[in-house]
Amino acid sequence: MKESVTSLQSAGNWGHGVALQGIVEDVVSDLQRHHADTGVPLPHMAVDVPPDHRFDGNVAVLRELLSFWFRDAVRAAAGSAAMARTAEVLVTSVEYPDCLEIEIADSGLSLAERQGLGGVVGRVHVSVQQKLLNQVRGDVRLDDCAEGGVAVTLRIPKAVSQRMAA
Repeated sequence: MKESVTSLQSAGNWGHGVALQGIVEDVVSDLQRHHADTGVPLPHMAVDVPPDHRFDGNVAVLRELLSFWFRDAVRAAAGSAAMARTAEVLVTSVEYPDCLEIEIADSGLSLAERQGLGGVVGRVHVSVQQKLLNQVRGDVRLDDCAEGGVAVTLRIPKAVSQRMAA
């Protein structure tokens, strides 16, 4: 049974500077374990997330969002077993003074080609995912990659202290 948004909110699974690299690697490991029984090879998964990038928020919500877009990227990059052997999914992060960006890029079809096939890769599929995005105050951007495929960029603003000087 999937966790609902309310149970994710109340789980108390809040990070206080949790390493983003560990969160991403856990999601990739879960995906690999889940896929192991299917017989369809996964595309090559590469994680390029610096160990000093930290996430201050609800880790369960971030994991759910990343898992959703990882699964989409894998489906897009590895449409068949033959494609999966040469396909790639690359995860990177960039930290700015005001936000953290996590990019999941795949070597699948372009945005236009996916939409032409009825694909929904990278879109917020249902209200639950939009609620998850709202919980991390995040937004999503889709871009075609120069080498082919699509990059989904999740932008999460950094928490700003609300305390005022007395």
